[in-house]
Amino acid sequence: MFNKPNQLVFYLNVFIAAFGVMVALATDFIVVGLIITICAALLVFDQIRQNKSAFTIADLNKILTVHDAGGSKATLTQTQMTTSCHVDNSEYWFKNIRAIGSISSFRINNELPDDQQKDSDNYHVCMRISPELQLINGSNLTLTYEYQDAFTQSEGMLSHVVSDDTKHLHMTVQLPEDRKVSTARFFCKYNGKEEALLPPTVTGKTKIEADIDNPKQGAEYCLEWNWADAGILKKISKLF
Repeated sequence: MFNKPNQLVFYLNVFIAAFGVMVALATDFIVVGLIITICAALLVFDQIRQNKSAFTIADLNKILTVHDAGGSKATLTQTQMTTSCHVDNSEYWFKNIRAIGSISSFRINNELPDDQQKDSDNYHVCMRISPELQLINGSNLTLTYEYQDAFTQSEGMLSHVVSDDTKHLHMTVQLPEDRKVSTARFFCKYNGKEEALLPPTVTGKTKIEADIDNPKQGAEYCLEWNWADAGILKKISKLF
């Protein structure tokens, strides 16, 4: 939550508040002790408020739908209940969007993004926060985009990097009926380490789902699956 300089200030204010309590309880300077305690407590509260995440997400639902057996066309829909923690927040960024293939047709709440950037292989798209959206009270934001030639290999993956304080993350992959999943796993990458999570739920060998409560901010959560190679499917289909 705090960087090191802020941590030092935070602990100093906590110490001053504790000192004020001791003065109020152990000496005759009760009023002075109370004033010290209240002032230090207000500083602690203000520091926490200023360092609070710009946004919090109560629930984030990320759905990948692969439309064809070759894995050449797919759609991503990300819906999240988002709350702005500060009234002066003027824009919201969906960050760290990437894929093996190409990505296009970004939409936020069915509108074109107000800004779009690309950093190496990562896309970042922005929505300006209008007053009528009232994001300070919480509102659903929906991001959609299209993949091209992103899931043609025998191994596929849907990932999500937790940029904002998030309470619940749900990830779903819907595959076509004629190219079913053989194995699937759910794991987390954080601080250069990989951590295995509870296995995802696979329904009918075409739908993969995974849930995580209170995902770590800054971590990347990955839903990975294996299925038959698209090239092999084409060769088999020519035999019939």
